[in-house]
Amino acid sequence: MPMWSLISCVVLIIFAGSAGEVEALKSTLAQAKEQARMSQAAADKAATDLKAEQVTRRQYEEQVTEVEHEFKDATSKCETLEEKSKAQEADLTKAIQEAKEARTESRAAREEIKQAKQIAAGKPFLLQSIFGDWRYALLNRLWSATDAFADLPRSATDVAQYFRAQEGNTTEKLFWSQYLAPERPALLNNQMMQLAELHRMSGLAMKDIIVRLWPAGPIPSSYFGLVKRLSDALPRVEAVKRSTCIEGGRMAFARVKMHSAKMKAAIVAVEGPPEGKDYRKPERYFEDILEGACLIEGQCSKDIMFE
Repeated sequence: MPMWSLISCVVLIIFAGSAGEVEALKSTLAQAKEQARMSQAAADKAATDLKAEQVTRRQYEEQVTEVEHEFKDATSKCETLEEKSKAQEADLTKAIQEAKEARTESRAAREEIKQAKQIAAGKPFLLQSIFGDWRYALLNRLWSATDAFADLPRSATDVAQYFRAQEGNTTEKLFWSQYLAPERPALLNNQMMQLAELHRMSGLAMKDIIVRLWPAGPIPSSYFGLVKRLSDALPRVEAVKRSTCIEGGRMAFARVKMHSAKMKAAIVAVEGPPEGKDYRKPERYFEDILEGACLIEGQCSKDIMFE
C-alpha cells in the first residue's frame, strides 16, 4: 500500500476518535448546563419563597404589634372603667348612707313632734325627751329626774373635767367638750349618745370590779345579773378585807414562830400584857413594827379567802 494512503487512514482514524470525544464532551456540557439551569431555578424559587416568608413574617409581626397595642388600650380602658365604677360605687354607698341618716333624722324629728303633741295634749307618751325650744322648759323641769346619776349635764361636765386633766384621750376630750355649757337643753339624739358613752364607761368599770372581787367567777351575762352581783359586793369586800387581815397575821405569826418555836399564837393574840406591865399595850409598838408589817404585806398574795 502506498505511504500516503496509510497516512490518510491514520488521520481518518484520529479524526474519528476526536469526533467521538467531542460529542461526549458536548453531551456532558449540555447536562452540566441543564443541571446549572435547574439549580438556578431552584435557587430563584428558594429566594422567592424566602422573600414571601419574610413578607409574611413581617405582616405577622405587624399584626402582633397591633394586637398588643389594642390589648394595652383595652386594658387601660378596662382599668379606667373599674376606677370609675369604684368611684361611682363609693359615691352610691355614701349617698345611701346619707339617705339613711336623713331618714333617721327625719324619723327622729317626726317622733319629737309627735311626743310634743302628746305631752301638750296631756296624753301618755313614750319618751320624755328634752327639747331645745324654750317652750318646753317647763316640761323639761317636770321630767328632770331626782336621781343624781341621771343628771346628764352634770355627768357631761364631770367627765369633760376628768379627761381634761388626763394626758392623751383626745377622742374622749373632743366628744365630751361639745356638751359643755349648752345654750339650750340637749336634744334627744345627743342625750342618747351621752347615755351610750356613759353606759360603755360604767360597764368597763363594773366589769373591772367584778373581776377583782370574783377573779374565779364568771362575768354576768345580763345587766340584771350585773346589778345583782354588785349588790353582793359589800359583803364580798368585807370578806376580802377579813381574809387579807388573817393572811397578814398568819404570815407575821409564822415569822415570829420561826425565831421562837415555843410561841403560842392563839395566846399571844388574845392575852394581855404580863402581870405588872400593863403599859405594854399593842398600840405602843405600832410604830416600831410598821416597817416589818409593810414587808409582811409584800409577802402576802391577798388572793386567799378564809371562811
